[in-house]
Order: sequence, then C-alpha cells, then structure tokens
Amino acid sequence: FNFVQMEVRRLGVSVGPPSPASGAVGPRQMHRHHHHHTHLHGHRAATRANGSRETHPCPPRPIELIVTDVDGTLLNSMQELDETVLAAVRKARDAGIPLMIATGKAVGPWTREILPALESPCPEIFLQGLFIRDQDGNTLYSRTLESHILQTCIDLASNLNVALVLYGSDRIICEARNDHTDRLIFYGEPTPEAVGDVAAYLGHADIEIHKVIFMSDDSSIQRVVRPAVEKELAAYNVALTSAIEGMVEVLPPGASKGNGVQFVLDQVLNVDPAAVMALGDGENDVEMLQLVGWGVAVANAGNKAKQAANAVLEVSNDQGAVGVAIERFVWD
Repeated sequence: FNFVQMEVRRLGVSVGPPSPASGAVGPRQMHRHHHHHTHLHGHRAATRANGSRETHPCPPRPIELIVTDVDGTLLNSMQELDETVLAAVRKARDAGIPLMIATGKAVGPWTREILPALESPCPEIFLQGLFIRDQDGNTLYSRTLESHILQTCIDLASNLNVALVLYGSDRIICEARNDHTDRLIFYGEPTPEAVGDVAAYLGHADIEIHKVIFMSDDSSIQRVVRPAVEKELAAYNVALTSAIEGMVEVLPPGASKGNGVQFVLDQVLNVDPAAVMALGDGENDVEMLQLVGWGVAVANAGNKAKQAANAVLEVSNDQGAVGVAIERFVWD
C-alpha cells in the first residue's frame, strides 16, 4: 500500500489511509438525489452545558444517507434482520436514500446472510473503520496495528491470563479457544483459529492484524483488564473501545468507526455528514453518532451512545428500531 495523508477534521489529527489496493476499482456510483455538496468543517450538533448533545424533534435537513451499526442495532438479539426493518430499508433505497453498514465485525458468515438482503450500493465498513471494501469486494481502505503494539498486547494478555483474539479482515486467530473466544461465533464472526504461540505464528503467517480484543468476564474487563491496557499502552496513543460486554478492543491511534464513515463520505460518496443519519448502540458508535447531522441511539443502547445521539428511540433492536427511525426521521 502507498500511504497518503488525510486530514480527519473531526479529531483534528492526521492518519495515513492507504490508497486502494493494486487492481482495486472504485465502487459503482451511488444514486444521489442532492445537487450540491457543502463541507461543514467542524460540524457539530449543539451541546448542553453538561456536554451531552442537544436533542431536536427532527433532523436539521433532509437525510440523504443512512449509516447503521449491525449488532444490537440493525439485527435483533437473535442476529436476525427483521422483515419490517428490511422493508423500511428497501423503501428508502428505492427513493435514492441508501443504507450503509458500519460495524466492528470482520467479514464472515454473517456478511453472506445479511448483506445480500440489504442490496446496498454503498461501501461496507468493517473492524471499526479499519477495513473498508466496495460492494464488489475490492479494498478501499485498510489500516493495521503496528507490530510493537501487537507484541505488547500479546504479552499483556499472557500476564493477565485472559483471552486475546486478533482480527484480520476475514480471519480471527488466538492462542487457544475457550468459552470467551467462542462467544464470537454467535455473532457470525469467522470461527477463531487456535494457532498456539501467536507471536511466532505472525512471524510467518499471511495475515494482517487490524485490531485485537481482550476477552474475559465483564467485571474483570472493567476492574482489571481495561485499566491495565490503558496503562500499558498509554505511550502508543492507541484507541480503546468496547462493543460488547466482557471485551475491550485495541485499535490503531486515532481509529474509530466515525473516522471510517468520514473516509467514505469524503473520498467515495461525496456526501455531507450533515445529511447523514447514523444509528448505534455501543461505545464504539459514539464517534459516528457525533460526526453526522442526525445521530440516533436505539433503546437498548449504552449510556455513552445515548449521550452522543441527537435522538434516543423508545424501541430496541428487538422491536425494529432501524425501521422505526427510517419511518420517523427520513419521511416525516
């Protein structure tokens, strides 16, 4: 990959996204009904004195693109795509307002079941924005963890005696499988591969690692593991986040799902963030909800996502929240 500098306006820091992989082609043109594009540098929703975002009864301008998290938001708690949600997504798509997924997950079994049903013309954002491909499978963006960060994480997981899973774009590896690593299978992730000595394996394996996740029971993650990770990796300025209880994720410096969305809006779709509605439920959705003109948290969302959103729904992912949001905020 050849690296170019892209200014991430929201964070005020520069990251180096690679250019498209050799042989990659751009995505098909997404149908857009707007006639011009205005960059809102430093776009923000109004904030209250306590720092939470001001809420409004409706989006400040018509929605041109919908971006959604997957687990806990688009899918119900059984990892299913509700028919009412799918109907709302198709109605919006047919009106020229497509839906784009932005997930922390890798490419895996879930993508073969869910993505064809969505029939989205948009790029697909995986691994908290660290791997992005077009709808034909061509890589648009890829960013990996540096080797010294990986080694520090491997050593720390060993010292803490907790599971560590390492994510490629479509593979997950670990030292040994256990009940914690195998929780990922329920979410349609690639089945974790037990490789023994992870550091030795990485020395010869053909896999690029984008992120790692420390896994344990949630009380241990909150009381012991996350503080230890924060302390041990402080000098590297890594980004930490969490999507599911009992897990803490380590991402490259400055990385977030929001930055992945920003990249697609600026470099691929040419859509103003102010014309985007984003939906989410987790800590890993915060930057995305803050980036767009209309951030929506589902009823089952955690406090961090709710505080970052413009609107909090009274319905959960088990009650078709994404469909409700589309009907309420796109058409009304």
